[in-house]
Parts: sequence; C-alpha cells; structure tokens
Amino acid sequence: MDQVEEIKNKLDIIAVIGEYVSLRKAGVNWKGRCPFHNEKSPSFLVNPEKNIWHCFGCSKGGDIFSFVQEMEHLEFPETLKLLADKAGVKLENHDPRLSSQKNRLQNICQLATKHWQRNLQSPAGKNALVYLQARGIKEQTLQDFNFGYASNSWDELYNFLRAEKFTETEIFLAGLTVKKEKGGYYDRFRDRIIFPIADMHGNIVGFTARAMKKEELAKYINTPEGPIYHKGQILYGLDKAKNHIRQSGYVVVVEGNMDVVACHQFGYKNVVACSGTALTVEQIKILKRYSENIALCFDEDNAGQTAAERTLDLLIAEEMNIKVIKLLCGKDPDECLKTDPKKWEESLRQSKLVMQFYFDRYFTEEALKDISKKKKAAALVLLQVNKLKNKIEREHWLKKMAVVLDVSESILRSSFTSVSRPNFKGQNSIKPESKPLKSNFEESSESVISILLNRPELLSYAIQNLEPLMLSGEVLTRFYKYLVLGYNELGNSFSSEAARAQLFRYERSLADEAYWNSLILYIDKKYEGFSLDLIQDELIALIRMLKKEYFQIRSRELQKAMRQVSASNDMNEWRRLSVEKQICDEKIAELKQE
Repeated sequence: MDQVEEIKNKLDIIAVIGEYVSLRKAGVNWKGRCPFHNEKSPSFLVNPEKNIWHCFGCSKGGDIFSFVQEMEHLEFPETLKLLADKAGVKLENHDPRLSSQKNRLQNICQLATKHWQRNLQSPAGKNALVYLQARGIKEQTLQDFNFGYASNSWDELYNFLRAEKFTETEIFLAGLTVKKEKGGYYDRFRDRIIFPIADMHGNIVGFTARAMKKEELAKYINTPEGPIYHKGQILYGLDKAKNHIRQSGYVVVVEGNMDVVACHQFGYKNVVACSGTALTVEQIKILKRYSENIALCFDEDNAGQTAAERTLDLLIAEEMNIKVIKLLCGKDPDECLKTDPKKWEESLRQSKLVMQFYFDRYFTEEALKDISKKKKAAALVLLQVNKLKNKIEREHWLKKMAVVLDVSESILRSSFTSVSRPNFKGQNSIKPESKPLKSNFEESSESVISILLNRPELLSYAIQNLEPLMLSGEVLTRFYKYLVLGYNELGNSFSSEAARAQLFRYERSLADEAYWNSLILYIDKKYEGFSLDLIQDELIALIRMLKKEYFQIRSRELQKAMRQVSASNDMNEWRRLSVEKQICDEKIAELKQE
C-alpha cells in the first residue's frame, strides 16, 4: 500500500480537521463553518466514510492532505511528514517527497535539541542544571519541555551537525549559526540554557536561549526569522496545551516561557506564551481554533501593559471573549505560583471582562473627582467601547458608563457617535470569493450526477429516461456516459464506490478534484435525512425538469434554424426541422401535464 493511502487509512479525518474547525454531526457527515472564508451559516462538510471534505461556500475541497496543506500553508513533503507522525507511520527515507528543505531544517533542530539535552545532563551543564533546579523545575518538566544547555564553545554544535551530514548553509538557515565577516560560521548559542520552541504539532522550529553569565548584555536571545521559524505564528507551549484548552474551554496567555513551564508544572496546562510581545492576528486565529475564550496575564510593568493594550485591540477585533488576569501576588505567573499557588488560582477566578478591566483602570476614585481627569478617562473608555463589534455589548457598557460617570445616556451616545471606530492594522479578515451564479439547468444537472454517484441503484431509471445530451456542460455529459458504461458492465453490483472510482479514473483531467468532491457530498448537503424513496422522487422530478429545459432550448434552436432555411428556399430541410420542432413541442406539452 502507498504510504499516503496508509496514512489516510490510519488517521480519522474528523479528528484531524476537528483540530482546526468546530464540527458537529449532521447525518453521515460532519458540518462546520469553513476556515477558508467568512461565513455565518455552516457550509463546510466532512464525510468520514469517503475521507473527503468540501465547502459549498467557497468551493474548496479535497482530502486530509489538501486540508492540512491549505491550513498550514505547507508544501506536500511537510504535510506528508506531519500527518505521518500523527498516524505513527515511519516514512521510507528514500522517498523523494521527504527531501524538502523544511523537513531537513526541522531534523537539524531536533538533533540540536537532543544534543543540548545531553549537554545539560553532562558535567559541562552542571551549573545550568543547578540553576534550573533552584528555579523549582522538576526532572519530568525538564524532559517534557526539552530543556538543554549550549556549551561555552564557538563550534561544538556546528561540528556535531556537520558530522551528521548537514551542510553549513542548512545549519545557518535553521538559525543555529552566525556568519563570520571573513567567511565561515560560529555557534549562535553559547553558554546558555536552551528552551526549544515547537509549532502546534510538536515540531521543533526554533529556540530561546538564556545567558548563564550575568554580564551578558542580552539575557535572552532567540532564533531569527527563517524558513521554518516565524515568531508571529508561534505560541510557546501550544503543542502541549491545545487539548487542555479544548477541555477547559479557554486559554490563558502569558508573556514568558518560564511562566508557561511553571503553570504546566503546577497543573495549569491550558497556558501558552507569546514570548514578551503583543499577540499577532495570526496567533489569535490559531488560538481561535481551540477556543474563543481567552484570559490575558501580562506583566504589570510598562512594557507588559503596552503589549497588553495592543493585544486587547486585536482580540476585540477578532470578537474573542476576553478576560484580564490581575495577579494577587508576584510580578509574573511563575513568581506568583512559587510564592502561593492559591493566589494564582484566586487570580484566575477574579479575572475581569476586558471592558471591566478598562473601567477599573481609568475610572479611579481620583479621576471621577476631577472633571478634567474624568473627561479624559471617559474619552479613553468610550474609545474602547466603540471597538466592540457586538451592538448588545456596546449597549451594556454604555449604560454602565452612564451610571459610573453619573451622566445621562443621551450625552454618552452623542459623544459615542463622534468617536470613529478604528481600523485595526494587521487584521487579515478573509473575504469570501465571489462566484458566478449557476443556472437552474446547471444545478439540476449536478444534482442528478450527485444522486447517481451516491445511489447507483437509481441508474436504471436514469438510463431509460435521460439522454446524456440533456445534461448541462461537456464534463457532466461525458461523465454520465461513463456511469452508464459502468452500470451496463456490472449491473446491480455497480456500487457507489465503483461509481466514484469510475469518476476519478476517467474525469480527473476534465475538472479539479474539489469539483468532483462537491458532487459526491452534494447529496448529503441538499438531501440530508432523505430516504431512498424520497431521493428517487427527487431524481424523477429533476430528470423531468432537465428534459423540459432541453426540449425548450432545442425548440428555440429549431425555430431559429427554420427562419434561416426559409430565406434560402430549402423546403426539404425546412420540413425536416419543422417535424423535429413539432416533436419537441409535443414532448414539452407532455412534461407539463405530468
């Protein structure tokens, strides 16, 4: 069996797509809102029996590989490796599909991680290990988060990786070396504790390194942006937290890597870090796959509060349900947990809705007593309320503002309309692609083919009552002929699987796979819950409509041809056309009476 097919057979397409899309059971299918365009009504279907998916809103579709490629913006080799790891399939090393640059760079990062882990447990890493133990990190946590130590050497890692047959360019692109001015390379991380950074699937793509020497100017240094490491798309700890986020129903976002490590060690495993900066739109969209509920816990210093403000703006724009955590002790979650774990638990319980956070921050007792400060505070909070997209939310907080400020709602509303709603920079909202509308003739033709693909036992009726040329378009006409051939060859043993095999055997060159998948799944979308008898009734009605449409079009064509022939005085041809038109008109009359 081909390894791609082996992976497909071992993986549950619902489980894999369910990591990105909230799906619910709908008959034989699962349904959700499409992740590739904005929609309010779910039009995204996944069929576990056929191992395919399709969106009837944007027309994208395919199998488990095409979905992950589209979602993760990966090439096929990276997708193959990612899904093989999920399926527990060991890929053949000689497979040319594995030779992509990204795969090799990830392999470099994986080897570097193991090398540094060994260093941490060696005599050279003794001081680093003592430091981590003094920070309260347990042995199991060191292993879970792959802590390591980069020795105080200019080329130890470089030489190790070169011995593993990686090129100096590949090691550089992985972010592990720095180019010398006069040529050559040296190790980027030296005498530092290593925090490996994984993507959401657990692939190590970068590193954060903490200096052991106090005199180092840069306490932390990071892997630079590169082919596999994109800081704005990575959340530290998400690979370990994602299932816990789903289970708990919300995610806690903190600033530092050590905050994540401490939270996980104390049993709070739905925690991720944005590594000291504001969240990006890409990171928020990733988190939204797992939960729309988010609690933010940034440091109380100016840098932390600035990052928090920028993050809150983006979260509001993405319509997340936001709370803000104010620590009851310690400067960060790590310190709070080690001082008093109960204080962290209480801090979580007392987290405030984002607008309440702004109320408490700006409407201080001092501000409400001084009219100039009161005006300034009101303007700042009003700006935040105006960012809310939901009208009910805006109404709620306007009413509350009126009470706090002791002013009438009408005054606030007049001020509210003068505050312009902001355009959030970096907001990548996906607009639905415009599609040409299909005619009833086209839609009915596609419905017939969808029914016959899924219910080939109805082919005998179709063969007796529907000619191929009565369908819309060359592609459907030709495929209908192939279905008829298959049925005539196999008779009652012509199954839906055989019909779909016929489709992909003959028609892949005529239309893309997403189109054929849409035809396979269309019956589930349009006729969900229909019995075979009801579907047969629908097929009869569709065929009647197609025949009527065909004879009406043919009648008009014959009428036009008769006018042209009449001008040339070819009476024999005119009579032939007239007889054919009369037959068409009689057929139309019959169909109207049925």
